[in-house]
Amino acid sequence: MRGRTALALGIAAVTVAAGLAVAPLTFAAQAPANSCPDLEIIGARGTTERPGLGVVLTPLAQRITREVPQTVRTTALDYPASFNYTASVRQGVTRLASDLQRTAGACPDTRFVLMGYSQGADVVGDAIAGSGRRAPALSGALTDRIAAVLLFGDPAFTAGEPFNVTDGARSGIFPRGAGRLDTVADRTQSFCNRNDRFCQGGTSLAAHLAYGGFADEATAFVAGQAAG
Repeated sequence: MRGRTALALGIAAVTVAAGLAVAPLTFAAQAPANSCPDLEIIGARGTTERPGLGVVLTPLAQRITREVPQTVRTTALDYPASFNYTASVRQGVTRLASDLQRTAGACPDTRFVLMGYSQGADVVGDAIAGSGRRAPALSGALTDRIAAVLLFGDPAFTAGEPFNVTDGARSGIFPRGAGRLDTVADRTQSFCNRNDRFCQGGTSLAAHLAYGGFADEATAFVAGQAAG
């Protein structure tokens, strides 16, 4: 099913990327690259978006960096984000686990904020929960160091989860299944608009592109989690 819908996912992201520029990863309150930050934001962009955080996650990461009192380093997940959806997600999961392991080994006190949009949300969720017969890519020790998880337009959205932030009631085109993210449920917000073509299996591409309006709520959530 993932392969059959990959083209449609790519079209959605191309529509976004064609109209908006992605800002560079240089933020006003960013921690120096050679130091250990209090928080590391790792963001996974949507299908076919240019390397970087993408148009949904870039402004959110900038805002979180400005508004939380902790020092922050931002890492854009280096993965294909391609039409070859299943293989791309798997590569993203592997790379995400590697990024967390590297920082965790060098910076024992750093906690993580994981963010994903569209295909990138699928990557983040699969890294935590596993997929099919694949075990989670993140160890329990790494998962314990996650301060917050933010998912936007997740094709694996599952209706009825306690961390859902949505006015829709349906599951996405690749529903992950109830309870799969229970280990991080209290640290997660999943944003899914009504009739979103991918996270609701709906008909609206516009709904899939309209997640900038959740910046206030997402930033406040991260700030609260980081302070806990």
